[in-house]
Amino acid sequence: MSGAGYVDLDDVLSSIRQAVNIAQTEEDLRLRVSGVIEQKVLKPLGITQVGKYEYTLVSGVKVDALYGHVLIEYKAPGKLSSKADVSKAKEQLVNYIVQEAGVEDRFRYFLGIVLGDRIAFLRYDPRASGDRWVLRGPYEINRETVIKLVEALRGLQRKRLDVDSLVRDFGPQSDAARKLVKLLYERLKASKSGRVRALFDDWLRLFSQTTGYSQAKLKELKEIVEDYGLPKQVDYNALLFSLHTYYGLVMKLLAAEIAYLYGGGKWLRSYVGELENAYMSGGVDGLREVLRELEEGGVFSRLLNIVNFVEGDYFSWYLDVLDRDLGDAVAEVARRLGDYEPATPHLEPETTRDLLKRLYQSLIPRDVRHKLGEFYTPDWLAELLLNEMGLTVDRFEEMGSENPLMPLELRVLDPACGSGTFLILYLKRLREYAENHYLTDQLVSYVLANVVGYDLNPLAVLAARTNYLLS
Repeated sequence: MSGAGYVDLDDVLSSIRQAVNIAQTEEDLRLRVSGVIEQKVLKPLGITQVGKYEYTLVSGVKVDALYGHVLIEYKAPGKLSSKADVSKAKEQLVNYIVQEAGVEDRFRYFLGIVLGDRIAFLRYDPRASGDRWVLRGPYEINRETVIKLVEALRGLQRKRLDVDSLVRDFGPQSDAARKLVKLLYERLKASKSGRVRALFDDWLRLFSQTTGYSQAKLKELKEIVEDYGLPKQVDYNALLFSLHTYYGLVMKLLAAEIAYLYGGGKWLRSYVGELENAYMSGGVDGLREVLRELEEGGVFSRLLNIVNFVEGDYFSWYLDVLDRDLGDAVAEVARRLGDYEPATPHLEPETTRDLLKRLYQSLIPRDVRHKLGEFYTPDWLAELLLNEMGLTVDRFEEMGSENPLMPLELRVLDPACGSGTFLILYLKRLREYAENHYLTDQLVSYVLANVVGYDLNPLAVLAARTNYLLS
């Protein structure tokens, strides 16, 4: 499967470990590891390396990329074994970044990496209190940290996954949304398929039961009818179903990228890339088969062993009416998502938020959402309530003073979780505590057992699951 865009993670890991074991000096390690990175990571990704004598500097060319520069400083084996060593390495790396950046406004466009027989990651966080240079690690050199290294370098080519960018590229004013929603509506109205009709009717029944929905509550949708190029005498039931289908597809494509990133085995690859290859080689039928596995949950069960990520999904009906025009529109949405770095929350955990809430709020007018009983908790209020409940990192430190695992054993339930705002912000705090105490390897099993949410709205459940996966 080798080729452009594919990085052999196992080969990169074994090559770096071999270099570390052989190297006798810092210079020896720099020459060996920089060669591995250049040939086995940068070359497959199509990134040009700019070398410096003391360190490796790799720069991107996209102005909206996650990072503009990745700077790698090397340390001889054994030189990251004490707090004093780590502090000295951090200070040196900060000096290199300051020297390269020139001014403070550019610090945040750099990611620093210290690599010896262990590895650490350095970022400038302008929102941090105290020391704004945040060092994570050092960690053992293993598969997870090599993935993070490759993610950082790939971030030179991809956009930061943040709310404003998602709304700009996939919100109601975007070409992608306008084209795909219009096509979904037209195909839904024209379809004679019994399965399509059954899914639509069942969605309408469930949505009406859970929200008190009725067409009379959707008059405010008139303001977006023209945006999508639809006739004035629009079927609001069908329009809302089309909007939900579009939103659901964006979430599932994003979740699939995460699944390929962390569950792809030997190769670091992209679901969007696989989808595009299927469409170019197999046309509409090839695209349909790849999407069918996504809609049936096969991507998540095969790669992540998650058997119910997509279940009873009403929004897979479009596969029955997929044609060239609809296929082009779906592929365009996928390509736009492929410009984003799905590992952003992993690389920058302090930026973790409910990414999908604002996108949904932009697609469905505020008055419509409120008439349907949909009220989304703002992040600041969720943060305040978590503080009032004592679910803070400081409180975790107190709880873990005798048993470090105690904070991870807390049972947290949100019985009407919506898109998962409370759960995501809670997970952010729990992950910070786990990283401080080197418990990240155990975090997932505790989170899956103890951090729970449920909701009656199937679209909200899908949003919460996608946010959960991102976090």
